[in-house]
Amino acid sequence: MNHNLIDRFTFKPTSQDCMTLALYKSSDRMNSPFYLISIALFLQICSEKVQHTVWLPAGKQVRIPCRLRSVEKSKTFERWAQRNANLTMDFASNSIAGWYDRLGRLIHVGEVLLVHVPAFEASELSVTQYVSREAAPNEKPMNLIPEYKKWIGGVSQLLEVHHMDSVTCIELQASTAVGFQQPWRQFERETHIGNQIFFTFRIYAQPMIIWNYAVPPEIEFKNRSVLLKPIEEWCSKQRSIRKYVTNICSTIYQQRRPFIKLTSPTETMPLVHSTGLGYIEVGIVIDLSNPPLNLLASPTDGELGYLHAQLKHSLDTYVLVDLERQINLGDIDGTITVATRIQAICPPGSHTYMAIPALRNLNLDILLNNTLKESSASALLSFQMLCHPCDDGQAPRVPYAFDRCHSCPRGYYLGSTGWPSSAGCLPCPEGFTTDKVGAISIEECKLNADAVTRWTLDYLLHTWFTLERIIAGHAGPDTETRALGQHQQSPWAWLGKTDKTVWIGLSVYVLLIFGLTAMAIYRLHLYYRLQSIFKKQYRLLLKAALIGQINLVSHIKQRAKQGGMTPVWDGTNELSRS
Repeated sequence: MNHNLIDRFTFKPTSQDCMTLALYKSSDRMNSPFYLISIALFLQICSEKVQHTVWLPAGKQVRIPCRLRSVEKSKTFERWAQRNANLTMDFASNSIAGWYDRLGRLIHVGEVLLVHVPAFEASELSVTQYVSREAAPNEKPMNLIPEYKKWIGGVSQLLEVHHMDSVTCIELQASTAVGFQQPWRQFERETHIGNQIFFTFRIYAQPMIIWNYAVPPEIEFKNRSVLLKPIEEWCSKQRSIRKYVTNICSTIYQQRRPFIKLTSPTETMPLVHSTGLGYIEVGIVIDLSNPPLNLLASPTDGELGYLHAQLKHSLDTYVLVDLERQINLGDIDGTITVATRIQAICPPGSHTYMAIPALRNLNLDILLNNTLKESSASALLSFQMLCHPCDDGQAPRVPYAFDRCHSCPRGYYLGSTGWPSSAGCLPCPEGFTTDKVGAISIEECKLNADAVTRWTLDYLLHTWFTLERIIAGHAGPDTETRALGQHQQSPWAWLGKTDKTVWIGLSVYVLLIFGLTAMAIYRLHLYYRLQSIFKKQYRLLLKAALIGQINLVSHIKQRAKQGGMTPVWDGTNELSRS
């Protein structure tokens, strides 16, 4: 039986916009002119090259599919999200995906690349990865390569980031053969590149997003919130293997919270009652690392913020529809007000530049005009889910605490030593303090004393440092000696390195110091002599006053004897009278 295959052309699509023409001929007509002309005209491999920028959130495990078409741009976020709702494309038959790093090494084979970025702090990322860096004219600017500080331990283990800052997915497709040329002999199939998709990684710190819902305790169950069931149903419906959405709701929890009095109208979760009963709050930890469009959406341009608000609006609508159904069935009486809020928890030592927006309460009237712009989730459209490291001079009040950034108190500083902001502010040396809060360098630590003492110490230190710079900054010829055929240098060679002007200035300075010192000593000597003379004169005056008093007493006694008067103070006269 003859199995020779009749000459034929077989067309096979390899991408959405390109058609690859595969030509199969029998070996007995390989040298025919028609075959050569056909090869020259129709055997062309048209491959599509797509470039993507993937935003990898720290601490997440993401799945990056290979076949992703280019992201279409649009003037509005709404049309942008609609056009790019489904970016994945099916693989052609007889094809396989190979992943390569930028050095050309094979790192994975398969349609999906699993990437895991360990959790780290925002202060461990260099800001230069978000800024374009200068490059030579003949070099390609690599402004997307993250740079890390050398003092951070373990950062080099992040995806081997020095070699995996960009990866390439190549679709390897084998040609299709139909039939046999000879009995039981199959055609040799060739492999060619169908599509090339380039992925550039940008790693950033994303806050932990938590959505909270609560209703008044009058319509709650005994130990379970009435909102728990619709929330679980919504989370289960979001899973899609085809869209690479595994689990948007990472964790669902509920906790009983007491009623608190609001201190400002901007506070969230406004459930205020005078009763002592608490309410059950349901929390959902949201994972925004899937579907693939979330990884390609920039957290700084509002794209990821729109997807976040759209997702929150979807859950709000689902909860309200379920509550309306329960009201119609009679399970719940009256109108319902659902309080909601959002929490964005950044790693220690970081914070969001924008304040967390306060969300409006939900009620059934929202379903009448159910649009994203008019919904409670519209406040999330401008919220950037990006954690920035604390500025210089700021850190959490308690080291490694999930707290916002606060200015360092007096006596502390942070910013110029490479110390991570998550570890708190560094104290000044003992006996030193700062003049203000938020010090950024140890140079701002001043002596903890009065102004006169500080000025005196600063003047002496400035004079000493200036003298050191003068001596070290004027270098002259070396004073060299030779002994026993070896080139040696005298230990007094530094004398020859000093310029004559320095010696003259130093001599004048020393003479001036000696003159001032001599004048001070002379004045101290005069002061001592004057003090000794004053003491002698004082003693002479005391003696003269004492002698005068004695003479006065003697004179009074003599006058009393001459006049026949008996002094009252004489004790002998009193004895004679008695």
